[in-house]
Amino acid sequence: MSDVREESATRSGNPPHAPDGNGASEPHAPVTTPPTRSFFRTSRGRVVLAVVGLAVVAGIVAGIVVSTTGGSGTESVGAAPPEWAANANAWPASNHDLANTRATTQSAINAEDVSKLQVKWRFAFKGASAFGDYSSTPIVLGGTVYLQDLSSNVYAISRSTGLVEWERAFNRPSNGPNGVAYGWGRLYGATETNAFALDPSNGKLLWSRKLTGNDREGIDMTPQLYDNTVLFSTVPGAGITNFYKGGAIGIVYALDAATGKPKWSFNTVSDGYKLWGNPKVNSGGGLWYPPSVDSHGRVFISVANPGPLYGTPQYPDGSSRPGPNLYTDSLLALDGKTGKLLWYHQAIPHDTRDYDLMIPAITTTVSVDGVKTEVVLVAGKMGKVYAYRASDGNSLWTLSVGKHQNDTGALPKKPVDIYPGDLGGVETPMALADGRLFVPWVNLATRTSSTGISLTAGIDFTKGTGGLTAVDAATGKVLWQRSLPTTNFGAATVANDVVFTSDYAGTVYAFDTKTGNTVWTAKAPAGINSFPAIDGGTLLVGAATSGFSKSPKFQLVAYSLSGTAATAKAPPTNTTAQPANGTTSTQPAAPAANAIGVKGGEFYFKLTTKTLAKPGAVTFDFTNVGHVVHDFKINGKVTPLLQPGKSAKLTVKFAKAGTYPYLCTVPGHAAAGMKGVFTVR
Repeated sequence: MSDVREESATRSGNPPHAPDGNGASEPHAPVTTPPTRSFFRTSRGRVVLAVVGLAVVAGIVAGIVVSTTGGSGTESVGAAPPEWAANANAWPASNHDLANTRATTQSAINAEDVSKLQVKWRFAFKGASAFGDYSSTPIVLGGTVYLQDLSSNVYAISRSTGLVEWERAFNRPSNGPNGVAYGWGRLYGATETNAFALDPSNGKLLWSRKLTGNDREGIDMTPQLYDNTVLFSTVPGAGITNFYKGGAIGIVYALDAATGKPKWSFNTVSDGYKLWGNPKVNSGGGLWYPPSVDSHGRVFISVANPGPLYGTPQYPDGSSRPGPNLYTDSLLALDGKTGKLLWYHQAIPHDTRDYDLMIPAITTTVSVDGVKTEVVLVAGKMGKVYAYRASDGNSLWTLSVGKHQNDTGALPKKPVDIYPGDLGGVETPMALADGRLFVPWVNLATRTSSTGISLTAGIDFTKGTGGLTAVDAATGKVLWQRSLPTTNFGAATVANDVVFTSDYAGTVYAFDTKTGNTVWTAKAPAGINSFPAIDGGTLLVGAATSGFSKSPKFQLVAYSLSGTAATAKAPPTNTTAQPANGTTSTQPAAPAANAIGVKGGEFYFKLTTKTLAKPGAVTFDFTNVGHVVHDFKINGKVTPLLQPGKSAKLTVKFAKAGTYPYLCTVPGHAAAGMKGVFTVR
């Protein structure tokens, strides 16, 4: 069950202190030719190694450090590339803008006509990593879609036809979410080791710079662009098995957009490669996602967790890294021109549950005690959303989303299930529109102890559920919430009064931003762990992980208000499926002697009776009383997929006595409880 807990808004009583002295430094980053680097990770949703325990030192509390100095003089700061303004009706950046809102009002899609979306074209990804082939956001400028797959290859695709204009092959696996950024006439991205710039007209390599310090570090984020600067971060991980090994850290690099020359760097581990006293074992820090940048030129970075994660037999409860392990699980404000630390707020000191505070921060202005105030909204895998004042980092409110169990205090020696787990909480970007914050979340347990576990043994995604919560950005009050049958790794994306999200099973959902009512759904050709983009009347969805499909087709799908499928053989993707008998009518072919009412919601069926006195024909009158699409299947017959509030009749003949299972066929719904047994006597 979802446990949504609203925590009281608090004003931070923490006194201001001087930053710890982590200033800018010139990185050793020689220009080289590019190499490179797969999905959402544990420790970022990525699959890792054994992990680390707890042992929170007495007296350690969530810390906030404030500097009253900073700023960049009278020069223009916090400016996006000019191409973004010129393409405001498209999707010019990973999270649409420097505030990371993931929302557009320059779209023809709204709650009234979203149901008209149809497949216009499909782009097939070539290959697949261990977790699929795509896990980021496409960008759209000037009628061209640019994207990067999980082999680090970059594509330019015609937005109108779906045809490839050019491809730049790197063929280097990435753990994602990677991606590209466009600005000042160049296209930027990274492989696992190198940042690069390409000519957006043909994919030609313009410059490349190695940023990783050793073979245990990598790059797997979409860069952020501002003030002729390209910002990247390394992470303590490379490949599938080299995550959170000793001696690996995450460093933020600001590069000159034209040349790739470093401007400054910032180490997200407070004492660098000393790693809190034990560099042979410890690791941590780094960014998953592009930071936000405000009009003051402040860069707000969300930093990942420390390692080892839970604990090890030799160092239980994180005892190899005593103390708060700054700046992990923290939101930091940096001066965008110098990299100087302005303030930080650590959400979880000495994290022993892999609870990254890594979701891209969103900046906005709300009323606080009647005063217009810039705030920063951020979240992470601890399943909490935080609001801080942008000027000084003071806490404004905190909200828990999803299920919470065994998520605080010391872990026991014997394994227990914790919620949110390594792949739980808030895994993918939030969105903001009209003062509403939209938070995607995941319930997926991790079984662990104070001495750690091996996550490479596998994770059962069929056991997970998810949801989307709408929150008042000013107060943290929950406005509405919708539960999903499987895990939500699809972020939140807004067009006018419609918010889109998706689940791992491959269903795309559209909800009314004000009411939370379902206004459209579609079934993608594979599972989804990427984030959509919106260009005018087109919705671009990357479906490129296996999900629960036996034969997934990894594709970028363009749903358009004026679209018709690019191929006549393309399977239908609207939400009105054909019943098993091949007809499209929702009425039975002939009246039945018996009528049974069926109601289906999240995630149950309620029948007026579950028995039939003798064999014969029955009419099941099914009504969807839930918030997402459902169907009803029994004895080889199935209703159409029905929108919330819709009904359909299904006539089924039972030739003999026996028991007949019934279920909803939407992936994950039966496992979540939409199943039962009908008895014919």
